[in-house]
Amino acid sequence: MVVHPFLAPNSILQLLSGLVALLVSYYAFRYGRVATSSFLRLLSLGFMLLGLGLLAQGSVLTLYLFNVGKIADRLTLTYDATALYLALQIIAYLLIGVGYARRMHSAAPMEPKEAVPPATLAIIPALGTRLFQFSDLVIVILLALIAFQALLVFSDNRSRFSLLVLSAFILIMVAHMAELLSSFLSSGVLYLSGGLVQLAGFLVLLYFVIRSGRVGAA
Repeated sequence: MVVHPFLAPNSILQLLSGLVALLVSYYAFRYGRVATSSFLRLLSLGFMLLGLGLLAQGSVLTLYLFNVGKIADRLTLTYDATALYLALQIIAYLLIGVGYARRMHSAAPMEPKEAVPPATLAIIPALGTRLFQFSDLVIVILLALIAFQALLVFSDNRSRFSLLVLSAFILIMVAHMAELLSSFLSSGVLYLSGGLVQLAGFLVLLYFVIRSGRVGAA
């Protein structure tokens, strides 16, 4: 069995990113209950889906790496795990986009007056070999909408917390743009770089939910 040189670091990166995503989900849920924030609750649900999807895909890649149960002979399992993760990402970022739209509609003084319509869920058609690329494109569009809403919030209040959220989603968007481009260029280095940038975005968001929760509880 020929093992791709980037398979091992990608599987480790996805497992690590999955754990960080679940931490974001936990702290967002914990502080969302205290602050009764619908945005944090939807952020928690979205990152729970992301974390579970990343852990599932990372686990399948790890099994493939060591050919556990001759999984390398069943490529459909790897394909299905990737397809499931892409679907979970679309649902997760849709939930986060809706959460941001609701946040912008709230009457809190720190929120901007203008509201951006929430992103609508795109139905992925059967595009054969282009399915993953199309899914990644949908994810990039959803992230661009979320980043734009985050930019509007930051331009209104100029707070450090708003800047953290904006920075996090810009990083995650850039990561998916790199992964999408890597699929066209067949570049393992670019795909791995996208995974690293995504992990950085997750860590920034984790810092945000922990800090905002502690400040809110103070």
